Amino acid sequence: MARNIKKEKEWAKTKYTRILADVDKQLGDELKAKLKIEGRSIASWITDNAKKYLKKN
Repeated sequence: MARNIKKEKEWAKTKYTRILADVDKQLGDELKAKLKIEGRSIASWITDNAKKYLKKN
């Protein structure tokens, strides 16, 4: 069965918000390296930290 990419894209738009940011190269490289060692994705790190931040405020 072939995937319906258009339908998947529309579904993703209803479920997720894309967050993009430019950060200092050294900071970004260090963050990516540490997350790689921990076996985590940047998306999971952002999600966890967003939840913590929103609970505090």
